[in-house]
Amino acid sequence: MLQANKPIEKKIGAAPEAGEKILPEAEKVVLPEQKPETEKIPAFVEKEEEREAKEAEAGEPAFTTVTTPMVAPPPKSGTFVKIEKILEEDLEDFYFSMPPEQQKVFKEKGEETASAIEKMVQTGKAIGRKILKLIRAWLKLIPGVNKFFLEQEAKIKTDKVVQMAEKEKEKISQS
Repeated sequence: MLQANKPIEKKIGAAPEAGEKILPEAEKVVLPEQKPETEKIPAFVEKEEEREAKEAEAGEPAFTTVTTPMVAPPPKSGTFVKIEKILEEDLEDFYFSMPPEQQKVFKEKGEETASAIEKMVQTGKAIGRKILKLIRAWLKLIPGVNKFFLEQEAKIKTDKVVQMAEKEKEKISQS
């Protein structure tokens, strides 16, 4: 028999002790400290259910969903990927030391720069000075970097892009 003074503590799934009566789920004793919690439904949910019921009676749909198709970005051309690789060389440390907002701006500007350079390469008007100017403007977004380092990096990257552009020209002329 259960005693009122003795607290009931029982592990779930444990075997009953000798002389202990097993009560079905409906007959289990609930102590005052363990009052069953009743789920309260917020007022706005009740109102929403009422609105849905009224719409169902009127023959209107309960919810109207508008979906906008996800537009996948166009695939990157081989030239664009090569230009991006050249631009991102040796800049990982600088990129990961930036705050996330600045990383986003730096990345977007880098993609714009790569796109502009790609157009110049494809049209055959890849001029070193214009490419250097684009790369230099992009690299200036890196905070706290030596001006001479930026110039040197811009020059190195420009030389590599111009070499790549010349190879692309040769491929086109041989075709």
